Amino acid sequence: MRLPEFKLRGKIILAAAAIFSVAIAVSLFYVVSTARQKDLAAADETLAAIANSRSDDIRIWLSRYATFAEATATTAEALIADQSSSLRSFPGIARHAAEAVPDALGVIVMFSPEAKLNMRLDFFSSGFGSDDGYSGVYAARPKAGEAVTITSLEDTTGAGYAWFDSGLATGADVTGPSLTGEQLYTSVQAPIHDGTGKTVGLALVPFDGREITNLIGAEAPLGVGFFGVVNGDGVWVMNPDASVLGTKASDQAANAWVTDTVAAMGDKETHQSTGPGPDGQMWSLTAQRIDLPGSTRSWTALIAVPQAVLLAESNAMLRSDLIGGAVILGIGLLAFALLGNSIAKPVNRMTGVMRKLAEGDYSVEVPYAKRRDEIGAMASALEVFRENGMKVAEMTEAEAARIISDQKRRAEMMAELRRAFGDVVDAAVAGDFSRRVDTEFPDAELNAIAQSINNLVTTVDRGLGETGDVLAALADTRLSKRVEGDYEGAFARLKSDTNRVAEKLTEIVGQLKDTSRSLKLATGEILSGANDLSERTTKQAGTIEETSAAMEQLATTVAQNAKRAVDASGVAATVTRTAEEGGVVMGSANEAMERITASSAKISNIIGLIDDIAFQTNLLALNASVEAARAGDAGKGFAVVAVEVRRLAQSAASASAEVKALIEQSGTEVASGSKLVADAAQKLVAMLGAARASSELMDGIARDSREQASAIDEVTTAVRVMDEMTQHNAALVEEINASIEQTESQANELDRIVDVFAIEETGRRVAARAEAPAPARAGGVKSLQKRVTQAAKSYLSRGNAAVDPDWSEF
Repeated sequence: MRLPEFKLRGKIILAAAAIFSVAIAVSLFYVVSTARQKDLAAADETLAAIANSRSDDIRIWLSRYATFAEATATTAEALIADQSSSLRSFPGIARHAAEAVPDALGVIVMFSPEAKLNMRLDFFSSGFGSDDGYSGVYAARPKAGEAVTITSLEDTTGAGYAWFDSGLATGADVTGPSLTGEQLYTSVQAPIHDGTGKTVGLALVPFDGREITNLIGAEAPLGVGFFGVVNGDGVWVMNPDASVLGTKASDQAANAWVTDTVAAMGDKETHQSTGPGPDGQMWSLTAQRIDLPGSTRSWTALIAVPQAVLLAESNAMLRSDLIGGAVILGIGLLAFALLGNSIAKPVNRMTGVMRKLAEGDYSVEVPYAKRRDEIGAMASALEVFRENGMKVAEMTEAEAARIISDQKRRAEMMAELRRAFGDVVDAAVAGDFSRRVDTEFPDAELNAIAQSINNLVTTVDRGLGETGDVLAALADTRLSKRVEGDYEGAFARLKSDTNRVAEKLTEIVGQLKDTSRSLKLATGEILSGANDLSERTTKQAGTIEETSAAMEQLATTVAQNAKRAVDASGVAATVTRTAEEGGVVMGSANEAMERITASSAKISNIIGLIDDIAFQTNLLALNASVEAARAGDAGKGFAVVAVEVRRLAQSAASASAEVKALIEQSGTEVASGSKLVADAAQKLVAMLGAARASSELMDGIARDSREQASAIDEVTTAVRVMDEMTQHNAALVEEINASIEQTESQANELDRIVDVFAIEETGRRVAARAEAPAPARAGGVKSLQKRVTQAAKSYLSRGNAAVDPDWSEF
């Protein structure tokens, strides 16, 4: 396309500006669009990692409450299954469980009438049974960390137990939140089953939901974002604005993005999108489902970060690239302006000189005669032409007439010269350097001038063509192209500057390729070490979690043993008191036996006396019979009486003998019984000593069991702290892995971007030689490569110790 309104210099500058502008615009568009896409993809990965980390923290937090609720439910099941156990132990169980979770609002143990605890004798004396058959004890604390008080859950208002009955129907669950005073009341519950597997009660661990917000959701994502959690009903469980906790997100018009994001999430575990955020601007949104432990319910974690923050680095890169492109464009235009001026100015001046010479003005001075390039050759030819013209002017009239005729021919020749030269010069001014002076002149000097012009146009055409080829190759990412022709003067400087620019770009791209390879190698090594650390941290977390569960089960068993030891100590004390009372009774029995023995001896003496009296009476009756026989008939009546008296005496003697024998036998039996009673008393004394020793041993066992339970509680707390620290370490390792993978992907992307540039090995060697004399670039690409290598070696040599600074910052 011919642009006659522009001169040669303007067209050179315009062509250079167009080439530079297109090349810079295409490069900037590609680099910035790629950087923005990478930043958004990296931001999505970072937000997803934050959502996963905080969701895991929430699950760990709730799992701890669920573990205590299940342990309390298991203990309650064992106690209600053992009919010999006392219901008075339930307040102690609830208190012990509540003291084990100091950050909760306490522990609730509640039974329905179907548990049939009201059939047990100690139901009402336990302190938590009610007339309606429900029984419940609440080890409560006003706020997390405060002292525990035991209260009964008996319904004294007539409101009933709707909250308990609804929880009984769902079983294991996470309920809430509900705003009660200044607390966001939320609870984790576990069912209590009887021997048949029927749900007859609940063990609940209530807590203040604000504590989770303070511990997990207090820090804004990336320092400026939003983090919140809603339950399945759309109620805020966590929110930086404490005034909306416990209310539905749909109640606030500004939270339309929340309901839209949750609706778009559907059944997916994770959903990421871009849309209007809390302030109406474009935000990157991430929703993560949180499956609640032991429950069919789920919560949804929401993270939103302004895209202006995520794209801050890309925007800064765009601004710096625009400034750099403008500077490069300005430098290029200035260089081409100087080049165009160095070409167009001599051509214009020479054209003016030729025009004056054609008009017959031979007094004009021919410039550039001392130059050694094509312009100098053209000036030398014009100087000869001017001198010949001056000689013609000085000739005689005859010669003038001859010259006039010659002048006509010369005028015709000059017209042809002007036409031939003018076409070439006009084409050159229009940017077309393909035209040449093809006319053969009869004058050798004119042919020399034509050849000089042709040489000038050829040199300009070749110089601009090679420069354009190099710039086009640079725009096409081919950095091996160079200006190869031999030039002098301004074209030599143009060749040097163009080749130096290409060499510098080749050096930079070569260093970028070396750095990209080193960065990929370093990130690969770091990623390998981080994966190994992640695997070991995960195994350690699992081991600590199993240890924590075992310690908690051991603590429960030791507590039960301590309780049984206390009960056994009480039974041993009862046995001791009973043995002491038995000893007293046996002493009294022994004394009674001794008194019976003494009475038996007295009775035996009395029987002996009666036996003697009967013997004497028998003798007297016998004598009376003898005397009556002597008296004859007069003594017959007396003889009859004497016989009767004798018979009675014999009967009394016989009876007394039998009684004496019985008394003696009784005395023997009494003596034997007294001996047995004495032996029993000795046995009771031995039993009493053994019972006292057993009671002391049981007291010692109970005391040692309590101390052991306290020690195990401390160990459990320490293991729990280790578990939490290990979980935090695992989360940190996951974030490090994500960052390393992001760095590796960026290194791959950098390698892919740099690979589009084609360079020669010679260029690489030149770039390597150029690095040596440049110590001022210590903070450049080589420094970055050295820092990456040192970081990889540091991590691989020091392991977890290398992560400590990052952990402290985290």
